[in-house]
Amino acid sequence: MPRYAATLRVALAAATLIAPTLAGAQTYQDGHSARWHRHHHYSAQPTYRSDGRSCGDVKRSHGNNGTAIGAVTGGVLGSAMGGGKLGNVLLGAGAGAVAGHVVGRGTVRC
Repeated sequence: MPRYAATLRVALAAATLIAPTLAGAQTYQDGHSARWHRHHHYSAQPTYRSDGRSCGDVKRSHGNNGTAIGAVTGGVLGSAMGGGKLGNVLLGAGAGAVAGHVVGRGTVRC
């Protein structure tokens, strides 16, 4: 193996770690970064639906409903699969709540 192979691997690893940072460091003419623009241009101007609610409100509502439904369903499944032990019920409820929240928020298209 050539002597420079170890140095080349270190340089490649460093470039792999630095590349995403450099890509996010792009600045625009106003002096703000790309990250600032993504956050402010999309979150400062809410998208409203035909019923008058903002997209964020609808996603939040659907996520909360999904959390509740997922927790109950996960608790029932955890109880059924774990023989009714409290630890299994709580584990199932927690996993169901997380999954329900993700599914609930994902059903909204704005």
